[in-house]
Amino acid sequence: YGDRIITGSFDKTCKLWNSLTGELYHTFSGHSAEIVCTSFDPKGRVVATGSMDQTARLWDVETGSCSSILSGHTAEVISINFDSNGQKVI
Repeated sequence: YGDRIITGSFDKTCKLWNSLTGELYHTFSGHSAEIVCTSFDPKGRVVATGSMDQTARLWDVETGSCSSILSGHTAEVISINFDSNGQKVI
């Protein structure tokens, strides 16, 4: 998003990078299995991650902290996105 990119990994983390310099801003840790999907909200303030651990998480881009854990799936979360207003995770 803008000059920032996110990557999800089999090491169970998501990383926020500066796409121009390669600087690492944050490592988001908390999933217990691989992260297979990521998304920015439309304003670039929140990152959503989906994992093989059957949860999705929302992360604050500025602080790097997890703001919400979305549990209840009975299988892996393999796709995640925000609606156009950034109000809903879909």
